[in-house]
Amino acid sequence: MHLIEATRALPEQLKIWANACGLNSPVRPDSVLLTHAHLGHIEGIGQFGKEAMGCQNLTLVASDSVSSILQKRNLMNPFVRGDFTSEREPNLEQGGVRFDFIPVPHRDDSSDTHAILISGEKKRVLFLPDHDDWEQTLESVGYSTPNDWFQALGATHVLLDATFWNGDELSGRDMTEVPHPTVEETLARVQDGALGGPEIILIHLNHTNPLNNPDSPQSRMIEVAGHRIGRRGWRIEL
Repeated sequence: MHLIEATRALPEQLKIWANACGLNSPVRPDSVLLTHAHLGHIEGIGQFGKEAMGCQNLTLVASDSVSSILQKRNLMNPFVRGDFTSEREPNLEQGGVRFDFIPVPHRDDSSDTHAILISGEKKRVLFLPDHDDWEQTLESVGYSTPNDWFQALGATHVLLDATFWNGDELSGRDMTEVPHPTVEETLARVQDGALGGPEIILIHLNHTNPLNNPDSPQSRMIEVAGHRIGRRGWRIEL
């Protein structure tokens, strides 16, 4: 049982996870993997401490900069760092599943940021909840299009940053201060789902994003393009 990210909704998420697996009690993960240290991704990390779950020696897989931030906030007591190989980026391999961290540019004001490639016997899932823009990301991984990158990874599914639908969602705020590629741009860059390639699943939606409404015209556009919007309790058999 491997948990990626620890949001403030952690108790509810552990119950959803258990229900999806047919378990009678909330999941107690064997490891926690963190992509970066922005609040929404680590806000629930304290739930593993003695005030709540009381975990000890729980494996944490994260970059040095993320681990350093948790250490400074006195949040590392329940954890031990994963025993990585000599490779430069964090990774974990257990139970026939491998997790490889891929650095991506994303407002690295507090820590660096990684995508995670999750590889099983049959499927490969790229988890990319946050990045600044496609130009920087593609340059950093060495490919000219998202589809070329996904194909090189052998990805069968991509869980993809869909924070904002377009650049007009945050009234009164400069959206360049919270950079994410918009869904409109991503749709223009990513191959139509009907033409093959990995299954694109849009996640990490801001509350302003019209994709939160399954009946919105924008949600219909995603469906017509052959892509999907992430929903609670979905499963991908690896």
